[in-house]
Amino acid sequence: MNHAQQALPATRRSMLLALAASAFGPLALAQNGRHFSIIVPQPAGNPSDVFARKLQQLMQQSLGQTVIVENLPGAGGAIGVQRMLNAPADGMTAVMVSQTEPILTPATLLSVRYKPGQMRAVGLLGRTSYVLAGRPDLPAQKHSELLALARQADRSGKPLSFGHIGQGSMIHLMGAQWAQLCGVELAYIPYRGVPPAVQDLAGGQIDLSFVPLGGLALDLIMTGKLRAFGSTAEQAPALLPQATPLKTLESALKNFVHTAWGALLVPRNVPEAAAQRINTAFESAMRDPDVQAFLRSQGTDPQGPMTLAALEQFYQKEIQVHQALARAVGVVAS
Repeated sequence: MNHAQQALPATRRSMLLALAASAFGPLALAQNGRHFSIIVPQPAGNPSDVFARKLQQLMQQSLGQTVIVENLPGAGGAIGVQRMLNAPADGMTAVMVSQTEPILTPATLLSVRYKPGQMRAVGLLGRTSYVLAGRPDLPAQKHSELLALARQADRSGKPLSFGHIGQGSMIHLMGAQWAQLCGVELAYIPYRGVPPAVQDLAGGQIDLSFVPLGGLALDLIMTGKLRAFGSTAEQAPALLPQATPLKTLESALKNFVHTAWGALLVPRNVPEAAAQRINTAFESAMRDPDVQAFLRSQGTDPQGPMTLAALEQFYQKEIQVHQALARAVGVVAS
């Protein structure tokens, strides 16, 4: 074997592969067997998982390479986010999240070492409102009756139970802020994701939770298997117009407006060309009419096209808003 036939050193092979990827884009990556990975730091069936799988095939077509979705739940989503941050910053790994995993988890869990600024957004799905929901046999029909029940439970020394998806999650903070503003106590019960929390709520194992407006929770509300006491939206949601905004039901809740968003993030040190490539594929998938209809059916208002610069402004503002929420509620790492 002559010198030209000998294997190239690893570093040189890496350089040539990178050059090929930049020169020929998706085709070079596909020919070299590379796949694009979307990590979902929540269990299967969670909204972020459902949305990632809805975009999977369309993004695969745009990128010209296999797209896989990996569920890596645990530690408030930190396990999945950290896995993405530990991967090579080559634009081959992203994470599908809400504000919980990149912003709230590091703000509220001392064991989490990453910071929101280590990531950037390359796509935004839209926003989803929540409904304050109770078990079907809860002896309260209206929000005012629920507050009376919660205060009575406080006095008896047995506060109402509230299910959430982890310390510092958006659902946890909404519950804590609602209780704080209304002057009641709750007993917080953590779950490994939205589906088991919703199932236990419908089954009467817990009293209350904030549930995303869409999917299973909406079906359970519509069939009377969950009781809705109000929504976190600015206005009554189109999918559930009877869910009056909580801000109008109690003076203490006048500023109680929250939505969850879904976004695709990558490490901040991913090359600009790679980030743009992902953004282009994401926006192409979002234009699909079936995706738009699916998002609306899940209670999500689809986001229109956003440039990387606009996404950066959005993400930086959300960091400030939700870190302030964690401080105001008093659920912060110390």
